Amino acid sequence: MNSKRIILYCLLICFFGSTFTDAKIVFKSKRDGSGSLYVMDDDGTNVQRLTEASVSWPVWSPNGKQIAFMSILPTEPGQGEKAAIFLINSDGTEEHQLTDGDRLEGFPTWSPDGKLIAFASSRLVERTDIWTINIETKELRRLTRTENLTTEPSWSPDGKYIAYREGFAIYLMRADGSGHHELWPGKGIYGRGLPRWSVDSQSVLYMENRYDDAGKFLSRKVVIHNIKIDKRQVIDTPDNRSIHSAVFMGEKHLLISAENEDVEQGEYDIYKYHLVTGEIVNLTNNPNVDDFGMDWISDDVLPVSPQDKKKVVWGTLKQ
Repeated sequence: MNSKRIILYCLLICFFGSTFTDAKIVFKSKRDGSGSLYVMDDDGTNVQRLTEASVSWPVWSPNGKQIAFMSILPTEPGQGEKAAIFLINSDGTEEHQLTDGDRLEGFPTWSPDGKLIAFASSRLVERTDIWTINIETKELRRLTRTENLTTEPSWSPDGKYIAYREGFAIYLMRADGSGHHELWPGKGIYGRGLPRWSVDSQSVLYMENRYDDAGKFLSRKVVIHNIKIDKRQVIDTPDNRSIHSAVFMGEKHLLISAENEDVEQGEYDIYKYHLVTGEIVNLTNNPNVDDFGMDWISDDVLPVSPQDKKKVVWGTLKQ
């Protein structure tokens, strides 16, 4: 009887413990030289390469079975640059091109039901607008018609809205393309971009670039803006360390790609940042390698800090 209980107990541990392996990070890395697609567990272990070619801005499908990403296409001499949206299974199989890529197409974001992908495309304009594509039927729909560069869409988890960048400002529209309006302007010395939603669809994270009066780039910070209560949080980095990108990692954490503190310039690592305590855990740390453009998915939020990783107290939240 006791042995049966022990076996049952072990099975339960294995079953519930397995949820911890479901949390994954997908990211772009130049550790192979080309900027390929990689996945790893959310403690920084079990790193696996998925693609040979260079990719950008990978995002998980809502069920975690696929990854959408942008990839530059080969062109003939004299042709302009072309890029398309691709899909690949989470195990690296069945990679295929989703959009035709006649022009520049990138920054994919999934609808919560997994049926549509919104993306930026220059197929009908010199700059880019936001479009959606039905993954099964390939039906296209144009959501924006602007004269500015309109790009970097992000679909809210509740399916109601899409945040995006227009010019140097953050905009919001309904998922059907109606109700366009500016959320936060990008004027003067500030430029804002790369919006990403919180899991409760109440806050938008974005990058805020600061420039001098001559237009020279000075710094980039991560900003979290709660739309419901109009509350703004700014996350500072030590020594004005450069930030490449950031995304929500559940309710309590962010994933941030920032310069390695041990080098002077240009080497980006991925960090797990606690929104309350400011503690940061270094997840990737490869000399002379950039790791960035990441996305995270899990069946549950994992509050456990990984072992054998460098921990530092980094940053404060400003109201």
